[in-house]
Amino acid sequence: MTHRQPSRIYRALTTALPRRRIRDLARRLGVVRRRRKVDIVALVYSLVLGFSGGDRRSLTALRRSYFRATGVRLAPSSFHARFNGALVELMRKLTLEALERTARARPNLRGVFAPFVEVLAIDAALIRLHSALAASYPSVFTHHMKASAKLGVVMNVISRGAKTVIITHGSRHDKHLLQAGAWMRGRLLLFDLGFYRAALFKEIGAHGGYFLSRMKKQGNPLIVHTHVKSHQHLVGKKLRDAQPLAEGGVIDVEAEMVHQRRHRQRPRVTNHYTRFRCLALYNAELGQWHRYVTNLPPDLLKAEHVAAVYAARWEVELLFRELKRSYRIDHMPSANRHVSEALIYAALLTLVVSRELYRALRKRWRLDRRRLPLDRWAVLFANTADELLAISFTPRGRHGRARRLERFLRVEANDPNRTRIPLIQRAQAGVF
Repeated sequence: MTHRQPSRIYRALTTALPRRRIRDLARRLGVVRRRRKVDIVALVYSLVLGFSGGDRRSLTALRRSYFRATGVRLAPSSFHARFNGALVELMRKLTLEALERTARARPNLRGVFAPFVEVLAIDAALIRLHSALAASYPSVFTHHMKASAKLGVVMNVISRGAKTVIITHGSRHDKHLLQAGAWMRGRLLLFDLGFYRAALFKEIGAHGGYFLSRMKKQGNPLIVHTHVKSHQHLVGKKLRDAQPLAEGGVIDVEAEMVHQRRHRQRPRVTNHYTRFRCLALYNAELGQWHRYVTNLPPDLLKAEHVAAVYAARWEVELLFRELKRSYRIDHMPSANRHVSEALIYAALLTLVVSRELYRALRKRWRLDRRRLPLDRWAVLFANTADELLAISFTPRGRHGRARRLERFLRVEANDPNRTRIPLIQRAQAGVF
């Protein structure tokens, strides 16, 4: 008797969420002490793929997704009781392991990104939680958001997948989320003003890494050297004062920045001076100057490419938008801390599963990323998540159902605007 090979969709799902690993971890963490009605694999899959039922993600919709996938009906109280610290730890470990697997596959960098090991965008986003969780997850905006979690993400801008994540309370400042270390060596880090800190800039350089950030509005460093021969008259001036005197709309200089350190003992505040490469680029359409600070030498990144490279940081904003709009990470229907934490990790696993299926089908179809954009794919994935859950746990007709779904995704995922150049390709070419 011949056996059909598992479909590509089924293989991608089980690669992103290995069933044996889920059972082993659940047994080790005490999620499953004795097997009753609840199948832990089906429960995890239901949390990851059962988010699309109804207008909002709810525990009732997730329970019904589990019922449809397994045919086993759980009472609401029994289903809610499954959300405990052990399940949260299981979801956390599965998320970290899945991110580690995806991070191993580094795409080849081209164009202006070629000199770097990786190009990483770093940012954080707030997730609104139930007000009853204010004690555990205090928010920074208490006047309209009593409780919130902060999701910090380091992502690879080429594959647009999360590399590492950190979840903390919403009142924690962004600058405390990024820890410098040897992992920065050879990598280019792009971040916004939330991570703007001279001490961090120095630590990145000390570990052999590179950074590119917008400069604060009040930033006005002293120019000590210029990389443009015709701008020698700008040396000794403040950057803002030099802008009206610059020709060509590009200022590329070495400047001395001052930052303050606070101490518990006297003197309470001391000034420290550091030297970085500072750039000011004039945007004719907006009629204003854009200022950047970096430790990249001109031979690694030309001044005319800076704006395009920094624009690649927008990919992390798109990732947060995908998590919120398509995978409903901000739909937290419970005042139970364990429920909220489990659903945050479930949404992150949804992102991992989506990327795994995207890579598998794009490789099968041999399509360029331009013809299969991730934004369009995320919408389709969210719309077919319940069908993917059914394929995972309904053996009868699985192959035919997967084949029909793959044909549907193949047709609908194609972008009709094929001439539009994606942001990352523009950034690699240095075109803004």
